Amino acid sequence: MRQRKEKSAFREYAESILIAIILALVMRQFVVQAFKIPSGSMKQTLLIGDHILVNKFLYHFTNPQLFDVIVFKYPWEDNRDFIKRVVALPGDRVEIRQKQVYVNDKQLDEPYARQFSHGHEQRFGPVIVPKKGDIVEIRADRRLYLNDKPIPIPSGSFSPHEFGQRMTGFEVFYGWLFPAGTTLEKPTGPRKVDDDYYFTLGDNRDNSKDSRYWGFVKRDRVKGKAFFIYWSWNRQARLISHIRWDRLGKLLGLGPSGRVLSSEKAL
Repeated sequence: MRQRKEKSAFREYAESILIAIILALVMRQFVVQAFKIPSGSMKQTLLIGDHILVNKFLYHFTNPQLFDVIVFKYPWEDNRDFIKRVVALPGDRVEIRQKQVYVNDKQLDEPYARQFSHGHEQRFGPVIVPKKGDIVEIRADRRLYLNDKPIPIPSGSFSPHEFGQRMTGFEVFYGWLFPAGTTLEKPTGPRKVDDDYYFTLGDNRDNSKDSRYWGFVKRDRVKGKAFFIYWSWNRQARLISHIRWDRLGKLLGLGPSGRVLSSEKAL
């Protein structure tokens, strides 16, 4: 039998490069992806110029948990990625009053958050976060019912698109549970919610466009959990101080984390 010809050096290099590219694409799609932080909405947890790694593998086997920092597709645009913190899970009732976040009428203890500093009181909600299997309908009284109970809808005008038309609270928070164009003016039969949703906030509460403005995050739009800062670059600093050495290698989620306070302390 004739011996197999040895591969040329060029072919060996080409095959190695091709395999490396394929592995990198698989890793990026299913395991780990790198992102750069462009805004201060998660300050001080994440700063402008932080470069982070996001675990995309984890959520193939489990769901986002309370206080996770997640990366997701912006609910209103497929080509934009956002990063925020989960503060309410599917089925939760969330409200902001007197500058504090309450979930199911219990105050969240949030040591990571930069609390509201504006003079006026920040209020939001309450809203109910939809969960898979919920039954929603609009009845003749022009109210939204979830599992046979009427639920509150944020009042006012919202603009989830940066420069788009303003929308009602129903359209932003619950409209996509129904066929396009559905309003509260016309009754609809019961419909089953097809996915879980999450309520997210930026840690920098006075400088964050989040679920208060554009609604809930659908489970199938969540990309992964942020877990590691591998590089941090401060463009505003002097040249010798551009690199934030103290942030390199920082693990996210291992420092002070949030917790739910007892209902007694929440009052």
